[in-house]
Amino acid sequence: MFSHYTYDCLSWYYSKANIALVWSETLQVMTEWFEELDAVGSDTTMDLVLPLTRATLCVIVTAGFGKRMSWNADAMEELPPALKLTFRAAVLGWFYQLSSLIRVPYLSSRALFTRLAFDDLRSHMVDLVASARADIMSGGPAASRTSLLRNLVEANMNQDGDSKRLTEGELFSNIFAFLLAGHETSAHTLCFAFVLLALYPDVQQKLHEEVSRVWPGDVPVAQVMANHKGYMDMLEYTSACIRETLRVFPAEPRISKNVHADMVLPSTYFSPGSKESPSVETGKFSVAVPAGSAVIMEIWGLHMNPLYWGEDAAEFKPERFIDTESYQWPRDAFLPFAGGARSCIGQRFAFAEMIGILASVVRRYRILIPDDLAKKAFRAAERGFVEMGDWYHADAAHPAREAVEARMNFTPM
Repeated sequence: MFSHYTYDCLSWYYSKANIALVWSETLQVMTEWFEELDAVGSDTTMDLVLPLTRATLCVIVTAGFGKRMSWNADAMEELPPALKLTFRAAVLGWFYQLSSLIRVPYLSSRALFTRLAFDDLRSHMVDLVASARADIMSGGPAASRTSLLRNLVEANMNQDGDSKRLTEGELFSNIFAFLLAGHETSAHTLCFAFVLLALYPDVQQKLHEEVSRVWPGDVPVAQVMANHKGYMDMLEYTSACIRETLRVFPAEPRISKNVHADMVLPSTYFSPGSKESPSVETGKFSVAVPAGSAVIMEIWGLHMNPLYWGEDAAEFKPERFIDTESYQWPRDAFLPFAGGARSCIGQRFAFAEMIGILASVVRRYRILIPDDLAKKAFRAAERGFVEMGDWYHADAAHPAREAVEARMNFTPM
């Protein structure tokens, strides 16, 4: 999917201009969503998966692909004569209809819609690529140079040799990959975050107090949009809530890699230590890994390991991600974005987006357990939200059952 050159052309993901754009666009989309929520009434029960997917898709399309997508984009978008679906409908259509068809891919009418969505999405992307090429050729405005799409198209147009050029197939496969990875995982992580805040009202209250202190009610959204770094740095507990959600429910519970050559992995035995040094080395050993094997990184197991996270590792406790004079959270035991040179290049993008969405919602609304679960004991309610076995064995984390998929009561503060 990714060529060796793709990473070189994506400095966009790390730039200050990009993070500022993601932050401001996130708050703009939230403002538009809240207008719709407030019009519905004072107490709204909803399944959060679709609106959060809609929100994160708006952000990646606008910030990454230079195509402004508002909350009500479908109502305002004029379709070319040859197309039947809007850009957003095409994205959501093929990603999510396809994922529900794996069991009977050829026997459902949804398969026809999936094919239509895929074809129309590619047509939309061809138009965007053509526009980006024309912009590059004409020396377009400087602001457009922060676009992920522009950087990918420039790599496709590179004339310095095949080693530094994306082929046409690599260009479009990367576009599809970034569209999916750029919104779906963030939306599902936020769903888990809201579920956890409803189950742990004391955490939600502490989060609300921080957001209200940093962003008082009389501070206009435009002021916050214009100072992403200042506000993000002050939202320490909000960031901790996102990290703790990713620890408990990582977007990828495990990552597998194929082994292409015989190798030997040096390894270490650990045993429990003290609070200051939770793990102690007790011995060394080696593991022979022959070519043709598959090595699996068990990320969720690492995140639940009491050697690093304590005996309460199964509990939702954002405070474990706040450093103090006597404690630093274990960076090497937290791998929701993998690690090293091939770690997720979009993690700063995702954090800016998720912090913006979480802070915006908690600032305005109280998140409550739905009535049918509120009367149950804590563990029963927890199981009602997330069937751990179903989630754990999935390829990517998402709330398990449609009937209770991140359903929340949103009550204005």
